[in-house]
Amino acid sequence: MIKYSEGKCFAGRTLVMSSKKVEIQVTLDVGPRIISLRYLPDGKNIFYEDVNDLINKDVSASYGEGEMWHVYGGTRMWLSPENETTYVPDNDLVKYEKIKNGAIFVPKKWPIHNVQTKMKIEFVDEEKINVEMSATNLSNNILPLCIWSLSVCKSGGMLVVPLSREDTGYLPNRNIVHWPYNDILDGRYAITNEAIFLASNPQNKRALKLGTFLPNIIAQYMYEDTVYIKEVMGDKKGHYPDFSCNFETYTNDLIHEVETLSPISLVKPLDTITHVEKWTVKKAKKSWVENTKKLQLAAPQSPVIYL
Repeated sequence: MIKYSEGKCFAGRTLVMSSKKVEIQVTLDVGPRIISLRYLPDGKNIFYEDVNDLINKDVSASYGEGEMWHVYGGTRMWLSPENETTYVPDNDLVKYEKIKNGAIFVPKKWPIHNVQTKMKIEFVDEEKINVEMSATNLSNNILPLCIWSLSVCKSGGMLVVPLSREDTGYLPNRNIVHWPYNDILDGRYAITNEAIFLASNPQNKRALKLGTFLPNIIAQYMYEDTVYIKEVMGDKKGHYPDFSCNFETYTNDLIHEVETLSPISLVKPLDTITHVEKWTVKKAKKSWVENTKKLQLAAPQSPVIYL
């Protein structure tokens, strides 16, 4: 069903996998990162590529003199909650194995956390891809682990995330979480009864991050004429980080991140937890593009559901 080929990006070699409609590239010399995602034949890569190494971090204090962490861009697997040690300098070769309609990517283990991560990518059909991320506890202790998937998209698109409309009686059904650097009155986002809207802007350098819990995540990011959709089932009984968020989004002038999180699990030695995202990539209809442009110019009144 899919084709494999060797490719290159600014970070080195890649494995290219493509259906008749969607192409992805995964880095092999660093990461791994799903560094490119585009709709064929002529769609642009909607993922950010940090060609000029603008987003990096000196992690010498945790990982030794001279060690640097680089965002690189694209989709990566991380662990939450975020702290200095989660900035693992994943600058080494990535092992991979082709499977039917996909591949499995295995980087070096996380040295401080004693965790082995893996990323399994599998095409379901021409426009749908499953991305399974896993973490295995290699320590001798029970570890609290939370898988965090970050898709670093290019800034300049529109994110729409439908909110829960569940009738929970006396209990709350929605949470909106802010980070300390946010401007509550930031004009890039709007919240209605139905959805969160966030129009990122390459001219606005100020950081903005929002989080929420959703029983069923359907995050839709539209960049130019490509619609990228992430779906993840939430766990109502699960414990999540960041004031109980299983969905988060961050933006500035360079990037627009679409993030999902697994529940925090107490993982026994040699046990593994997994987190599965269902991706859909579509060519945007002309009406969607026009509607999105209008929403970027004015406060939205209703969600745009592309599915």
